[in-house]
Amino acid sequence: MTHYVLAQSVTLAADLEAKGFLGTVGKIAAATIIFFIVIGLVAGLVIGYFAGRAVGRRQGSRS
Repeated sequence: MTHYVLAQSVTLAADLEAKGFLGTVGKIAAATIIFFIVIGLVAGLVIGYFAGRAVGRRQGSRS
């Protein structure tokens, strides 16, 4: 009986440790994805701003 209780407690501890590790890895992965999405949005806004100004300048001088 004592061996069974000890084995169950070790299994429970290992399970909790694995869940904590996976939770931490998941949070890091989510933060990394959000970081790259934000960088892409900012880069797109900057490129769009300058491209829009360049196109707007050309069209304005034609008319």
